Amino acid sequence: MKKWIIVCVLAAVFLVGANSFAPQLAEVGLSQALSAKFNLQNDDVRVQASPGAKIFLGDIDAVTVHATNFMAGDLKFANFDSNLYGVHFQPLQALVYQELRVTRVESGDMAASIRREDLEDYLVKKIDGLTDPSVSFEGDSVRVQGKVKLGGLVSARADVRGHFGMKGTKLMFIPETVTVEGLGMQVSTTKLASAEIYDFTDFPLGIQPDRVVLHDGLLTIHGQVSNS
Repeated sequence: MKKWIIVCVLAAVFLVGANSFAPQLAEVGLSQALSAKFNLQNDDVRVQASPGAKIFLGDIDAVTVHATNFMAGDLKFANFDSNLYGVHFQPLQALVYQELRVTRVESGDMAASIRREDLEDYLVKKIDGLTDPSVSFEGDSVRVQGKVKLGGLVSARADVRGHFGMKGTKLMFIPETVTVEGLGMQVSTTKLASAEIYDFTDFPLGIQPDRVVLHDGLLTIHGQVSNS
């Protein structure tokens, strides 16, 4: 009888410990998985599971991610917020690869924001052939001006107007009109390739961006979990 009491006490202690520490372990694992795309910190990720021990079976009730001022590749994000529900992963793979790889998320959303000044710096690098570029924001539109070489010899002024939008999984700068002025002539065209800003193809946690909003110099990308 005494042995059974000891076993029960040890089991209770294990479950209490599991409920307390399993979410912390999951937070570290998720942070490491996300760090492949973002340079997040461990405390940017919060995990909820009740009971906590269910995490050892690969089930998490909710994951909250809140990060500020971090890099994703060469692009700096001002904020990233995501709320995910019904997060599942393979615990055996987590042990083998020492990384928590999410296999399915039942529902969730995200919003990621980029500041105007970071967009300006990034955008001028993405539009080829412009020198002395300048970027201005006019409502939900973007204007990029600079100098180009006509025939590789004559300098002319280029004025590119466009907007940010999603093309599939890619955040793009999409030109609407391009005006080139030089040698006393002005030529307008709509033929200019879109410039890729960020590709969400391998974005973690199953989130797919679906719309962008430019307001007060802040570009915000919204997305939802996709299980298709």
